[in-house]
Amino acid sequence: MPAASANALLDAVRAGAADTVARLLDQGADTNVRDADSTLTPLMFAAGAGNDAIVARLISAGALINALDGRAGATALHKACQGGHLGCAQQLVEHGAWIDLQTTTTGHSPLIEAIWFKAADIAGYLIARGARMELKTYYGFTLDDHVAYALKVSQGTGDQEKLQRIQQLVADRRARDKAAACDASVLIRPALKGDGNALRRALAAGVAIDLRYPIVGSFEDGHTALLVAAREGHADLVQALIAAGSDVNAVEPVFGAVPLHKATYNGRADITRMLASAPGIDLNYQGASNGYTPLHDALWHGFADCAEILINAGAGTGTIAYDGKRPLDLAIEKLGSGHALVARLRAVTPA
Repeated sequence: MPAASANALLDAVRAGAADTVARLLDQGADTNVRDADSTLTPLMFAAGAGNDAIVARLISAGALINALDGRAGATALHKACQGGHLGCAQQLVEHGAWIDLQTTTTGHSPLIEAIWFKAADIAGYLIARGARMELKTYYGFTLDDHVAYALKVSQGTGDQEKLQRIQQLVADRRARDKAAACDASVLIRPALKGDGNALRRALAAGVAIDLRYPIVGSFEDGHTALLVAAREGHADLVQALIAAGSDVNAVEPVFGAVPLHKATYNGRADITRMLASAPGIDLNYQGASNGYTPLHDALWHGFADCAEILINAGAGTGTIAYDGKRPLDLAIEKLGSGHALVARLRAVTPA
C-alpha cells in the first residue's frame, strides 16, 4: 500500500475516526505501520487514546498485540495504562498482551505504569489477573517503592485516594498469594523433597492434584507438583502423580515447559520413560522460550538415554526449533557425529 495510504490509517486512528479506520483496513491498510516520528503503531495510538472501538477493530485485523515502540520499548498495553483506559487494557490482555512485559528503557511493567499514572481500576484489574508483584525496574525501584514515591510526589485532586486504593489492592493480593502458597505447598513441598508419604496424605485428603504455586518470584511459580517432581528427579512421586491423574501436559508459565521438558532437561531417564508412556502425553510440545521439544532438550544437554527413550516412544525428529535446529543438529553438536544415536537420527529425520 502507498505511503500516503499508510499515513491515512495513522491519521484516522489519531482522529478517532472509527468508520475511516474500518474502511482503510478493509482496503488492505497495514495494521502495523509505524509513525515515522514516534514509532508507534495504530494500536498503540488507539490504546493510548482510549478508543475501545478502534482497538477492537485493529485487533480483529491482525494488529500485533505485543509490538514494542522504538523509543521506550513499550507495548500498546503500557499506553493504555498510561492513559488510564481500562476497557482498552482489558481487550489487550484478553487477546494475549503480556501483562508482565517490562519496557526496554525503564523496566516498567504495565502494573507499574498503572501505579505511575494513578490508574487504580487498571491496577486492580492487572493484580486480579495475576500480574507479578515482585519485580524491579532497571533503576532499582520495587513496586512498593513506586507506590511510596507516588504518594510522596502526587498532590493532584484524588491522587492520594487512588494511590491508597492501589496500596490496599497490593496488600490484599499479597495476602491471597501467601494463602495460595500455603495451600499449594501441601503438594509442592513433598515434590521438592521427595516425600512420598506426605504426597499420598495430601492426595488422600482431596487436595487438588494440579494446584499451582502462585506467581511470587520463585522457582516454583505456576508449577504443579508433577512439574516439580519431574524436575527434581523423584520418580516414585512422578509415578504416583501420573496414576492419580495429574495433567502430564501441564505448561508452567516461566519457560513454557511441560513435565517431559523438566525430565529431559535434567537427564531423568526413568521419569522420561514414565511420562513418554503416559496416556495423552504430547511428546512434541515446543517450549515457548526457544521452541525446543523434549527431544531437543535431551540432546541439548547430551542425555542420549533420554533421547533414545523419546525416539522409541514415537517423538518427532523433524521439528525445527526457533534457532533453526533439528534434534539431529543438536545430536551432532553435543554427542559427536560418530555417535550411534546420530546415525539413527540421520536415518529417521525428514529431509
